[in-house]
Amino acid sequence: MSGVHAQLSPSSASRWMVCPGSVELCRNLTDTSGAAAAEGSCLHNVSADVLDRILPIDAVMGFSYDKDDYKTVINDEQFNAVKYYVEEVQRQVAICGGDLFVEQRLPIGWLTGEDGAHGTADAVIISERELIVLDAKFGRGVAVDAQDNMQLAIYALAALEQFGIAYDFEVVTMGIIQPRLDSITTWTVPVNELIAIGHVISQAAADTVGSTELVVDPSACRWCKAKATCPALTSEVMTAFEYVVPEVADTDILGEIMGKADLIEGWVKSIRAEVERRLLAGTSVSGYKLVQGKRGNRKWADEVEAEETLKAMRVKHDQMYNYTVISPVSAEKLAKSGDIGPRQWTKLQESITQAEGKPSVAPQSDKRPQLAVSSDTSDFNDVTGE
Repeated sequence: MSGVHAQLSPSSASRWMVCPGSVELCRNLTDTSGAAAAEGSCLHNVSADVLDRILPIDAVMGFSYDKDDYKTVINDEQFNAVKYYVEEVQRQVAICGGDLFVEQRLPIGWLTGEDGAHGTADAVIISERELIVLDAKFGRGVAVDAQDNMQLAIYALAALEQFGIAYDFEVVTMGIIQPRLDSITTWTVPVNELIAIGHVISQAAADTVGSTELVVDPSACRWCKAKATCPALTSEVMTAFEYVVPEVADTDILGEIMGKADLIEGWVKSIRAEVERRLLAGTSVSGYKLVQGKRGNRKWADEVEAEETLKAMRVKHDQMYNYTVISPVSAEKLAKSGDIGPRQWTKLQESITQAEGKPSVAPQSDKRPQLAVSSDTSDFNDVTGE
């Protein structure tokens, strides 16, 4: 299986462990990962080069990256994300005094049953009594918890299999580092408990062989490539459309459907993506066609050349350049780097304001406190006579 992506990959474990039939449904579908995934790969690769001492951290800002049709020059925000992850890995290495292995390729076929299958752990730290496996996620979406995370468990089991012969590990710690969400979560288990989890994973992998069982589940369906064509998900969505009228539905029904809202929205997005894919491939879709979208904003083809031309035209300095004061976030970075002193930063904070978050719907399991909403009609303007 060298060079072939595993069907039972660690990153898709939340899907195939819950929905065994999804493996066959996804088998021949192409990967439609977009710019966000390409940027994530870029930041992973740059971080790995820093941790491997190939690239100094000071050289990351402004570093030109060009790989697999993704080109970028690392900006300030991306640099801070890389720095956050790198420093956390280095901190954990310093705490345990262990050896660091970066982008460690690990055999997983013995666990999943796919001959020759491998997975790649972002960082593996080996100490005398503890095995640490860390995963970086550079997205801006929802924070992912390391607790009971099967992707991490597969990486950890593979690392335990590879390094356990030489080390007498007592515990295994798995962690997820999400720089853009300022989130670091960990999950620590004794070695024997991790091995027991491995038996569950192996059984789930065996259950996918020849399976046509499709299970609709928010976490399993979220990143499934077969959403647009999955009969189980389609049936679930269409059933909701058929019997629910939001304006007259009782609260129990609304609550039930609200729990499926992400599934329904994800299904609709996948339908849009599939229609676009087919049209771009030259396949007709009844009632739809490709048209030229809105043109992008105008920009200088060469900003330096434009600047020199404007100077040659003797355009006034204040007409050539736009100036804005830095944001509170940028000011805080200056405070952390020491460019702004503690007393100065305290004084500057007096000028910072932040709008309250708008009320938003969340499940009862959400850890944030429930808002008290007044039903007093005096809180509202009388617009009946308008």
